[in-house]
Amino acid sequence: MNRAKIGVETQMEGINKISSNVCPVPTAIMKESANLLFRVPVFLSHPSRLNTVQHQFVDAMIRQIKKALLFPRTLPETEQYPETPLTNIRRMIINSYGMVALNLRQQKVKIIKNNLNEPIGEKVWEGSPFAQIEPGMAYQYGLPLLLIRETGVESKGIWAFGIGPFLILEWDSTVPNPIETFFARNDWKSIFQNWMGYVRTGYYIQTQPEFKYSCATDKD
Repeated sequence: MNRAKIGVETQMEGINKISSNVCPVPTAIMKESANLLFRVPVFLSHPSRLNTVQHQFVDAMIRQIKKALLFPRTLPETEQYPETPLTNIRRMIINSYGMVALNLRQQKVKIIKNNLNEPIGEKVWEGSPFAQIEPGMAYQYGLPLLLIRETGVESKGIWAFGIGPFLILEWDSTVPNPIETFFARNDWKSIFQNWMGYVRTGYYIQTQPEFKYSCATDKD
């Protein structure tokens, strides 16, 4: 047997060994990429100071968003850039395809009088100032908005009914089982599905090629 024939047989044995190997199990980093990084990113806006029930509500909202195969991004939990807050917010909005904003109770204040010296004596819950800034910037950029306000928080600015072309859901944290009750509501399910449709449509539109190389149009 000549050397050329021996070399060919050796090479074939090597190929057979490679082809017979079992496919390797995906590594941890591959699994992480499949589970998180390749979902459509959305901006989840919520205050950083949360009580126990509010914290549970935010966690439940994150699970709902992830269940829809979207990736909830928050400042500063999931990411933070070494820049000023407004720049960070703008960067998050530009790199997201939708926003869920939660306007939750932060502090209860008593309004004594207004600038006309008219007595008021009313007690209201204030939300975070960023609950006005972040949805306002997202609306200017054109992101699909899903706004949820905790019952009792003052309805001012973008959170006033009739100001923006979107519906505002209310979450009552004082009812029995407040989290399960909210996510079982039909208005939540309907509005969330509608918002999710806008998010995915925007994602597919914005990830199309910038330039077209033919005049042909896609037909059903």
